[in-house]
Amino acid sequence: MSKREVFHSSDDPRRLHIGPPGRRATPGDFGLWAANLDQDNLFAQIAATARQLYDRLPALTTSQGLGTLKIVSRLRSMLDAAEAAILADSYEHAVKESSAQGSQDPLIQTPSDGLQEQSSQYYGISPSEETVIRSSFVAEAAMALRASEANVRDRLFIAEGLRHLCPETLEELSRGEITTRTAQEIVKQSQDLEPEDVRHMQQTLLPIARTASDAAVAHRARKIHERLHPRPIEERHKKSAEDRKVTYWNEPNGMSVIQLYMPAENTLSIINTVNWHASQHDDPEDERTEQQRRLDIIRDALIDGWPAGGGTALKARVAVTIPALEMLADPQRALADLEGYGPIPIGTALRIAKDAPSFMKVLTDPWSGAVIDVGREKYRPSKALRDLLRSRDICCRFPGCNRPAETSEIDHIDAWANGGHTSRTNTHLLCKRHQMFKHALGWQATYLADGSVNWRSPHGVVCIELPGSVTNVQNFDFEKEQTPMLPTVQLNDRVRKVLGWLEPVDGETG
Repeated sequence: MSKREVFHSSDDPRRLHIGPPGRRATPGDFGLWAANLDQDNLFAQIAATARQLYDRLPALTTSQGLGTLKIVSRLRSMLDAAEAAILADSYEHAVKESSAQGSQDPLIQTPSDGLQEQSSQYYGISPSEETVIRSSFVAEAAMALRASEANVRDRLFIAEGLRHLCPETLEELSRGEITTRTAQEIVKQSQDLEPEDVRHMQQTLLPIARTASDAAVAHRARKIHERLHPRPIEERHKKSAEDRKVTYWNEPNGMSVIQLYMPAENTLSIINTVNWHASQHDDPEDERTEQQRRLDIIRDALIDGWPAGGGTALKARVAVTIPALEMLADPQRALADLEGYGPIPIGTALRIAKDAPSFMKVLTDPWSGAVIDVGREKYRPSKALRDLLRSRDICCRFPGCNRPAETSEIDHIDAWANGGHTSRTNTHLLCKRHQMFKHALGWQATYLADGSVNWRSPHGVVCIELPGSVTNVQNFDFEKEQTPMLPTVQLNDRVRKVLGWLEPVDGETG
């Protein structure tokens, strides 16, 4: 486990809305037939997939090798699903067995029983306490899996969530339709949510997860979690801001790490400013890497004061999307989106926007969340298109790439030289690296009618990538490439005014 995980991990099974251990159902509770059926569901597909791998011809070409890798990935997901189910059930059995032993008085008490009881009293514990049972079980499972206790503790948390709260996710994982990383993220973002909200999250994410990258699913899962959380994000953000702190730890070879825990808008401002100063450096004799220059800028700012000359003060551009329709419908539950981070409280977004030199109007689809237009009153068409793509795509549209819009460029899906138009249906954001993939290495991108992009690798691997702003795929049809059919929106004067589509009456403000 990395140092970052140690400092940031807040996963807690008590934050999952599941029953207490010892009272949760396992397949064995419904008889041998149900246990055998569950066993068959978990392992029959593993056996069939393993046989498919065994019978597959040797990979003599790149395409054959990639096809085999896809089967290996499916098999790994299936094995992880089986492990999660067994881990959760075994822990449940351990709690029930301990409770049964504690409720029965032995007819003959051996000397070792007396010593064990004395030891328990000495250490101030009870062998039947859930925390003690859990700790002992984790140690045993760590031995069986030949893993660290910390690692198994995390696995058990995920296993409990999949088995008892997210069965649809476990089912998809057991069929190899989604990755283990995606299943883990769904469980993590299910903390604090009611079961019906977790079901909604699964219904929204699982169709995406069958084709999307882990990073794309994780981003959407976090946004859904923030929208469904029972406590408003403004309240949680305020509490977390009170916990801001500086921590550090030592590393080998005379090095150390400083960690800053603070509001995301401050982090993004600092990083953007540092990146700007690093990009202005053009000394041909400087042999430092970009990462070294960035670190040196921060060090100099903290020790010697901010570098003099050029640039701006320690305050850089921060892009925020504020959903006007959501603010009207429910201001307490509305979320803004901070570019490079994700969901933030509306109050924080408004404070950032208060100091902004200008505003850009962004129109989002109220059902899917996708950005479909931006204000154009003060911008040339090319600037308006750039603003649209930044808000719609969020980051580079290559599968699995999370480079922000700030470091990506407009790319024509159908090349300009071949007659492709500069329009929102023929452009997307790509970082320079993945522009090279598309234009020089044989990667193909096809824009679909529902706004997604179908990527095909040089050896035939296909992946569908959704716009980063999409939060709901209920109306998307990947197979038929069908544009979502959305109900007509009734926009009253108040909504039109907020969107800037209605001129204010003379003498009226706000």
